[in-house]
Parts: sequence; C-alpha cells; structure tokens
Amino acid sequence: MRKKTICFLAVLCLLPVMTGCMRNGGEEQAPSPTLAPASVRWNAPDGDRVIRESGEYLYYVPEEDEAKLVPRSIHLGEADLNETAGTLAGIVLKEISAGNAVLTERELALSGKNHVEISGGVCTVNLTSSALQLSSADYYKISLALATTLCGLEEIRYVNVLTANQSVALDPGGSLPMGSLTGHAGENLSVLWEQMETRRTPQGGNPASAPLNTEATIYYPLPEGRGIACECRRIAFEGQTAGQLASYLLDAMSAAVKNRLGAAETPDLWEYMIHEPVSSELEEGGKLITLSFRGGLQELADGWKTEAACLAAAITWTLTTFIPGATAVCFRIGDKPVTELDSSRFRIDTVLGGLMRRSTFEMLLTGSVTVLFEKEGKLVRVEKPADRETADSPRAQLNALIQGPDSREKENGMTAPLPTGVREDDLLGLASEEDTMLVNLSSHFRDEIEAMGPEKETLLCYAMVNTLCLNTGKKRVCFFFEGAQQEWIAGEVYWAGEFIYNPEM
Repeated sequence: MRKKTICFLAVLCLLPVMTGCMRNGGEEQAPSPTLAPASVRWNAPDGDRVIRESGEYLYYVPEEDEAKLVPRSIHLGEADLNETAGTLAGIVLKEISAGNAVLTERELALSGKNHVEISGGVCTVNLTSSALQLSSADYYKISLALATTLCGLEEIRYVNVLTANQSVALDPGGSLPMGSLTGHAGENLSVLWEQMETRRTPQGGNPASAPLNTEATIYYPLPEGRGIACECRRIAFEGQTAGQLASYLLDAMSAAVKNRLGAAETPDLWEYMIHEPVSSELEEGGKLITLSFRGGLQELADGWKTEAACLAAAITWTLTTFIPGATAVCFRIGDKPVTELDSSRFRIDTVLGGLMRRSTFEMLLTGSVTVLFEKEGKLVRVEKPADRETADSPRAQLNALIQGPDSREKENGMTAPLPTGVREDDLLGLASEEDTMLVNLSSHFRDEIEAMGPEKETLLCYAMVNTLCLNTGKKRVCFFFEGAQQEWIAGEVYWAGEFIYNPEM
C-alpha cells in the first residue's frame, strides 16, 4: 500500500511537465491547486504563418566523375510546398546543365505552368524537350538527382520525371519505362544504371517477353466526381509492349478503387472493355492508347461512385505518366470515340478527335490529406481530397477534418470526431514552431467541446493532434483558446501543455 502511495505522489509531481494528459477514469475533481499548470514557451498564433519556413535545404547533383550524387545546401525563404519543390528542381537542372557538354544549345529546364505536380506523396516533374538530347544513362542519372532532392521533403515519397508531357523510354527500342523513383543518396550511379539496363529487352528480342517489376503511379477517381488522386504501387508486368503495360496499369487501377471503396462487388475495368488496349502511332509523334468499351463510361463510373470525367482523367493520367511515348488516350464506345464528358464540378471542353491528354484534365488533379475519423470507438485514417496548392496547409487539413465523413464513409460506419457546430472561422490561427504545431481555437470551439461531453473529448482531441502530425511531419501540437491555454473543458482531457502523436488511438 505504501508503495502505491509513493507512486501516486510521484505521478502528481510529474503532472506539470507531462504533455497532453487525460483524466484517469473520468474523475470529476479539478487538479490540485498547489500544482503549477503546464506551460509552453510560445504565444498563440493570430492568423496563419507559412508552414514551410525559411531555412537550409539539401539538393543533389552527380559528382564530376558521376560516381554518386553529392548533397549541396541552399537557403530558401518561406514558401509553400509546390514552390519549394519547383525551386529545388530548377536549381538541380541548372547546375547539371552547366556541367554537361551535350547541352550546348538549350539548358535543362522545367516545362509549362504546372511543371511540378504534387498529390498523395507523389511529385511529377515535367522537363522541356531539351532533355531529349541526353543519352538514356544521363537522363536516368538526372532523374535520380531530381528524385533524391525532392524525396528529401517530408511530403514527397515518389517522383515521376516527364519530358514534354510524356514518359521517356530508357532503351533503344522505346519500350522500357523508368517508373516512379525514390531517393538514392550515396548510392553508386553506375551500378544503378546497370541494374536498369538489365530490365531492357535483349537485342533482337521481343518486348512482349521481357518482364518488368517496378513502381508505377496509379491515378484513381475520387467519389462523387471530386477529381482524381494518386498512389504508387509495385507492379509485376508480363511484358513491355504498350498494350501490356496499359493492361496491367488498368488492373492496378481497379484494385486501387476496390481497396478505397471497400466493396468486393465494385466492378473491374475489364468487365466493360471489348478487348485489350491497342497502341498506335500519332502523326504528330507519340503513342495513342485506344480503349474500347461495351457501353457508356457512366455505367462503370456509377459502379465506382464517381463521374465519367473523373474516370477518364484517372485512366489518361495513369497511362501517359508511365507508358513511354504515350501522349493521348482515346475512349471508344463501339466504333465511336468519346468527345464529350460531363462533370458537375469541372469544365471539360469538347475533345476533338477524342484524343484525351494530360492537359485535358489538369484541373481534376487534387492534393490529399490524411484525417482521422471515428469508427467503433477508435480513430481510423481516411484520405480526403484537397486543393493541391494548399494541401500542405494545416488549415486545409483541419478543414477536411471539420467537414467530416462523406456519404460513402458514413455507410462504412465512420462518424465525425469533431463537433458538428464548428466551422473554419473557429480556427483563429495556425503556426509552426520547431517540431510543434500551434493551434488557436475560438471560444465557440471550446463551448462545442464542452457540449460534446467527456466521453468524446479524447477522440476529438487526438483526431486533431494525429491529423496534424501525420500531414505536417511535426511531433507535437499545442492548443490555445482565444489566445490562452485552457486546462480543463469537458473534464476528460487536460488541454494545457503539448500533445504528442498517439498511434494507439
């Protein structure tokens, strides 16, 4: 008994320095008035401050002997994720251009308005056609430099490199795709290239008999016609013809949608297709992938709980991002090409000749945030779409949490952990300090927490904490209400101090 008493007193003494505490067993009494409340060293944020602060960033370029990639440091000012990624990619290309004798007329550069696209941890970089002057080995090494640099950012896990809006083959026959890359800091570039060469179709061989196992970016349509998002999957291809690559990519798309909808009865793409994809050459250059369907695209889209425009966009982006030289996709119903796609959210112009390109659907690509909803008394991760220009913003992340589950998620038993009465304007300010996110909430938000009661308070708190930590890479979250820390609200959670990411919730 004496040992238990000593342990209890020790816990009380530690209370002032503990982070994100909860009451034990829902006790009603307030903490002892003789104990100092937990304190933090920051002031509450008034308005939002840029999450990506100014500081030192690493970028990678090949050594002079091209044995490996070497890191260099540069100071960048405050910027959002897209701007930071674009700046770093531009610096890599400029330095490589300066030291590459092949690039005598035009240096390497980023292409187009949306030269860097980020969604779901995947960054796609688009280069100008000057990159086509390079040998396959040099192109691959430059792509590795870009991937290693960009994967150094917390939000990016994979990188695709396109040139003039198309994937570039890494073999003379034009069939070997590079796939989605990860970082390779410190690794021998010659060895990496030799490994890539082993994937090539042997000279005089048939690409259809050259298997390939690699990472590919799969785009999938979001429910209710909200756009498209993406993920990376490792796929084992039977061969490397454009038709084979397209077939396996479509299989991976169906699997991704089934997984996300959580319904075994979700239809496969193949159920609606007449035959395998067909590849042909376009007069202006590049490959056209033609898909022939038995009926309207909308029937399949309905089975995927989305719109035909989002379905077509996801297929087009998946195929043109991976298949070397593929610049367009044509959807045919019987012998007629689809030239018009309706969307309740996006304006898509009539497509002459039915040639769907990446540029046709640029506005449909979304960013994504991971939020925590409640299901059976636990928090579960759910990926939600967000504007890709602001997806790295803590405000966008909490907004996705505030909006709560959609109809499909509710059907799967998910409920909103936050009070239904809170709105975006209850987020008075968000800022980043070192490894901590600072969140300033309104008095109305506080009242809503109190009204929910102690039984929901813990899940409510950690839904915000875990959402912010998962998306920002920060380790802690500190809450303020109207600019001041609050100790107790509904009686279950001690809100003062800092909260650490809690995967056990």
